[in-house]
Amino acid sequence: MTSKQPQVGDQYRTVGSAFRNTVWDLNEIFTSRDGIEHARLSSAYNATECKTLAVSVIADTNRFILAKTSARNAAEGTRFRVPELMSEK
Repeated sequence: MTSKQPQVGDQYRTVGSAFRNTVWDLNEIFTSRDGIEHARLSSAYNATECKTLAVSVIADTNRFILAKTSARNAAEGTRFRVPELMSEK
């Protein structure tokens, strides 16, 4: 089951985790070269804890629940594409 499309600024909690109080900030959404959208998350309590997951994983309510949404960022719909890597010479 999926919820609304994740947006930059939203906060999520992991479902069924022993660390249920961990809140993850969605910092960035990007489309990889293979066309799959990914989200970069960081812990709201420890910025050194980061993870990158497919947006479809974040949207799956069996895995994550929306803890808080950012109305400003949700309205803007912040998204971008990863620039092509420079080819090696």
